[in-house]
Amino acid sequence: MADNQTTQEFAQRRYQEQRANNFYDMFVLNEGNKSQVYKDSKGNRTIGIGFNLEDAGNKKFLKESGIDINELFNGRKLTDRETKTLYNHSLTQAFKDAQSYDPNFSKRPEAVKMTLVDMAFNLGLTKLNKFEKMKEGLMNNDYNTAADEMINSLWYKQVKDRGPRMVNVMRSAAK
Repeated sequence: MADNQTTQEFAQRRYQEQRANNFYDMFVLNEGNKSQVYKDSKGNRTIGIGFNLEDAGNKKFLKESGIDINELFNGRKLTDRETKTLYNHSLTQAFKDAQSYDPNFSKRPEAVKMTLVDMAFNLGLTKLNKFEKMKEGLMNNDYNTAADEMINSLWYKQVKDRGPRMVNVMRSAAK
């Protein structure tokens, strides 16, 4: 094996790389990837892969990362490296939020984890916590009920194609 890895270590690394690619592809599809500032569906100035420039925590992260928000507002494009830095920050927060929302997150099927992380990425923990009936479905390992509750939400109506896609991902865990 490469780098003196065992077969198991190699397989684990490949799994992690594939998982990271799956999440990245999902977010590029659901959020888009734009190197210049644009307004999202709610009118928030956004850049990269759904990075909300209006969020106070994100503004702080930009400053800590040495990215001048005013330059972005004035038309500067993100580099690929900056885009990935902002994405990784958002993804890390989305994972934390999904884990806070669902105490059984680590035991869930991968499809459920992807759905919860996607919703946390899009909504944040405060709004995700409003999905109380979805959480009840999750606590009963009833992924069809969880998916039904996704459909019965304002979120579903607002996110256009993303909603049906993520409902299908959630439902795939019920099969």
